Amino acid sequence: MTKPRFKGKYRVESIRLPHRDYGANGAYFVTICTQNRRHFFGSVIKGQVKLSAIGQVAQGFWAEIPQHCDPVHVDAYVIMPNHVHGIVVIDRP
Repeated sequence: MTKPRFKGKYRVESIRLPHRDYGANGAYFVTICTQNRRHFFGSVIKGQVKLSAIGQVAQGFWAEIPQHCDPVHVDAYVIMPNHVHGIVVIDRP
């Protein structure tokens, strides 16, 4: 029997494959949540996300990922009030 990971801090156990090289070429779906699911990145107004100043910074950082990580490009991303979803693609020759 295995011990629980993360000491019960997080919602799910790791779903990472034990022998997978996550630095290898491929498309990766990434989710980043704010602490305690607080709405740091913005709010929803009339069905649309209105980014806060911090949300605008997060959006800028996502857009700049390819400038800092040469073999990586961002396929798509969305900034939500309390989390970010993105698809990053590693494409080394």
